Amino acid sequence: MAVSEAILHTTLPEASRSGDDVYLAIKDALATGRYSAGQYLREEQLAKSLGVSRTPVREALRRLDAEGWVETRPNYGVRVKAWTLQDVREIFEARLLIEPYLASRAALHITASDIERLKALATAMLDITQEPSTTSSSEAWFAANGEFHAIVTAAANNARLDRSLRSMKETPLIKWTFDTYEDDDRVRSARQHVEIVSALEQRNAAWVEAIMRCHILAAEKAVIDRYNRESPNS
Repeated sequence: MAVSEAILHTTLPEASRSGDDVYLAIKDALATGRYSAGQYLREEQLAKSLGVSRTPVREALRRLDAEGWVETRPNYGVRVKAWTLQDVREIFEARLLIEPYLASRAALHITASDIERLKALATAMLDITQEPSTTSSSEAWFAANGEFHAIVTAAANNARLDRSLRSMKETPLIKWTFDTYEDDDRVRSARQHVEIVSALEQRNAAWVEAIMRCHILAAEKAVIDRYNRESPNS
């Protein structure tokens, strides 16, 4: 898809459209895959699409470059970053260092209402695995999975680590991880979510940390296997 065809619709009135709004609009487009890896992003076209000058677009692209979403090529411009196997390994390594720890802390602090919500989400994901996969069911799974993990890590009461983890999970790689799953992967993942809820309900920090680690390792394997199939010479 050419850049000129990727229109970033926004309902924000002109007067309230800040630099942060522009940054978030472009970041959301990247996170949801509206631009393909390697595609160049042109300031003028983005500015026209968003109804702003090129200045906030330029600043947004600089921020996104610093965060690893895009890369700037001298004399060529800014293009969407193509994820490498090293990127995959680094993100999952970081998740393994942070997320199981936060999950274990959550076992000590999570509220009864949060546990009830996690049960509902885990049940919903398990139910989805019993039906043929469709675009709508996949999106429902992805949303439920995101909310599930967000509740668990927020319950650890460590805002700094939680922000770092959420920043990593905003990358397109996370959506690509989910799209990699076969039916058996989804069933396994759904059962692990149920087990995580059981461990949290029993306030068993060691158990929830162990199952979260297994959960992430299984996701990493699925992604690396797909990457190797699609890029055998990389």
